[in-house]
Amino acid sequence: MTIRSAYSTWPTYNRRLRDVVAAMTDAQLAIVPVPGRWPLWATVGHLACQRVSGLCGLAGEPGAETTPFPNALYNCPGDEDLEHVWGPAALADALDSTFRIVEGALDGWTLEMLDEELRRSFPTEEWVGTRGAIIQRSFAHDVYHIAELNEALSTAGLPLVALWD
Repeated sequence: MTIRSAYSTWPTYNRRLRDVVAAMTDAQLAIVPVPGRWPLWATVGHLACQRVSGLCGLAGEPGAETTPFPNALYNCPGDEDLEHVWGPAALADALDSTFRIVEGALDGWTLEMLDEELRRSFPTEEWVGTRGAIIQRSFAHDVYHIAELNEALSTAGLPLVALWD
C-alpha cells in the first residue's frame, strides 16, 4: 500500500494553486506583501523548487531534470535567485512538473519506507533525516506558502487558492 491516501488532498491543493497562479498577471505576481518579503512569483517558485530539493536532492527521487530546477539544492527562486523574474505560465509549468515528482513519491513510497533513514553529505554539513520527514515537510511547506500567498492575495483583493471548498 502506498502513501497516497495519507495525502489525498495534495493533488487538489496543487491544481487549485496552479490555476490561481496561471490566471495572475505579471504585475500581480510582482506584489511584495510587506517590506522584506519576496514578491509573490518568488514565493511560488520557491514552493515548487523546494519539492525538488527535498524529494530529489535529499530523498533521491528521479525527475529533477524534467523540471526548471535541476540543481534545486543550490539554486531556487527566492532563496538564491531574485533576479530572474518568473511569469504565470512559467510558474504554472513549474508547479505541474514538480508535482509529477510528488505524484511519483505518493504512488511509489509505502508506509514501511517512511522510517528509512537517509543521509546526504554536503561540503559544510551532513544531512540526516527520514523519508517520512521529507514528505511531511514537503506537504507542510506547500500549505504554509499557499497560506502566505492567500494572505497577500486577500489584501490585494485577488482570488484565493481555495483549499477547503
